[in-house]
Amino acid sequence: MDHTTAGDRRGEPPAARTGTGNLSRFTDLAGPRLYRDNAFAVTGLPVNAKGRAVRQHRQRLEARLAVEATLPPDPGSPLVGGHRKDEVRAAFEEFQDPRRRLVGELLWRWGEPAPECGCPADVHEEHDNAVRFHAMALEAEAGRSHATTDARDILWQGAASAWGLLLERPEFRRHIAHRIGELDDPRLGELSADDFLAELPRLLVSPFRELAADPDFRPRLAAVCAGWTEHAAFSGLFTELFEESVEDTVQKITDGLRSVSDRKDAERFTDAVRIVREEVLPAFERFGDVRAYVSEWRYDDVAHTVAVGVGNLAVAMLGHYRFHRPSPTEKRTVVELAERAYEIAPERQVRAFKDNWDVIYDWSVSAVPTRSVPGSSAPSADRVWPGCVLAALALGVLSALWAVHGWEAAWGGFLVLGLIGLAVQKLSQWYARIRIHAGRRRYR
Repeated sequence: MDHTTAGDRRGEPPAARTGTGNLSRFTDLAGPRLYRDNAFAVTGLPVNAKGRAVRQHRQRLEARLAVEATLPPDPGSPLVGGHRKDEVRAAFEEFQDPRRRLVGELLWRWGEPAPECGCPADVHEEHDNAVRFHAMALEAEAGRSHATTDARDILWQGAASAWGLLLERPEFRRHIAHRIGELDDPRLGELSADDFLAELPRLLVSPFRELAADPDFRPRLAAVCAGWTEHAAFSGLFTELFEESVEDTVQKITDGLRSVSDRKDAERFTDAVRIVREEVLPAFERFGDVRAYVSEWRYDDVAHTVAVGVGNLAVAMLGHYRFHRPSPTEKRTVVELAERAYEIAPERQVRAFKDNWDVIYDWSVSAVPTRSVPGSSAPSADRVWPGCVLAALALGVLSALWAVHGWEAAWGGFLVLGLIGLAVQKLSQWYARIRIHAGRRRYR
């Protein structure tokens, strides 16, 4: 008996395990029709049907299809709608090769275990539940049955859980080994249960590649796939599926940031902000949806790139508005950009972005109430009260000078306070610029 586990053999190339083409049926069925094209589903035969029973059933169906256009599914089938004459004839050809037949058995209802099977009843029940949930989910996504989005998600969860748990049960492997022995065909002699178990998980998740291209399904893709990745049999199969989507999203982010930089350098800030809002940030949110399927360092790298691009735009706009009076909306935009850069930046790089956000806030708060810290909705009282206190002190000093020495002394005091205030303002501006440039050096 072969005691090698599926996990031990799964790392070998398929050709090394099975020989080229021996399990080609797994490839043929890959996609959303993996149940609809199943030979047992199309013909209505039970999975334990033998040669003579198969031939007699075929003769009956040939006679029926001579007068009917389609063959309806059997009453217990989770599929909706019938099968054409050419589909039925092609399905019967699958019974000629026991390797292809056994793949079909794995993907259709087993029913009660026969005495010679030796399986616990709950193994067959769990298998049939997995088939039913999975087939019904695919039928619903194809529009062949009416189900709400919530109902579809429940079906997907049921399919993922049932298949995931079943693939971990040793009784499932033993059942496949039993069927190989019972079919007793030389073409199965070079195959083991592990060969079938190694290919089955990839086939089960194969519909997601086509579903990912459906704009109605795409927003649910990551959440639906998350239920499958919880199980060891499927955990490594989704990176490849999401790789194309991830690369496409990263390219959109890169192209958007390049456009933002070009418009920033040309001081076309309105266009740059529009691209950030309409292209860069939405693309980054889509990237976040597939975060579970990319490495941590890759996510942080993209997040840092976006934070730098958005933060640099905020700093460039601040420099521009030092010499061109901004409107309140323009000031709020600069603060918004600085805050988004701070929020997006990876934790280990967040300090520089926070420093720039503080500088921009200091610049904006005198004219435009904004948030005290990222994520807070209240104005910062500790940034407002010093100006009020200084104004009150200045008025008090001027009043005292006028009362004691008259208008000339008050006027002189006003000029002195004005010069002091101007000096303080210039010093604060220089300090702010130093902090901005220091922050830019840190996170570029």
